[in-house]
Amino acid sequence: MLRTIFYYLLISLLFTTKAFAYFDPGTGSYIIQLILAFLASCYFFITNPIKFIKEKIKNLREKKQVDKKD
Repeated sequence: MLRTIFYYLLISLLFTTKAFAYFDPGTGSYIIQLILAFLASCYFFITNPIKFIKEKIKNLREKKQVDKKD
C-alpha cells in the first residue's frame, strides 16, 4: 500500500504538465508576511510562559532562602 502511494507520487512528480498561470508578486509578499508573523507569534507564545515559570521558581527559591535565614 505504502509502496504504491510512493510510486504514484514519484510518477506524478516526474511527469508534470505545464500550468498556464503565474504567481503574483503581491501574493508572494503576502505569503512571506504570513510566515514571518507565524514564526514571531510562535516565538512569543513559547518564550513568555517559559520566562514566567522561571521567574516564579526564582521567587520561590528566594522566599525559601529568606525564610531559612529568619
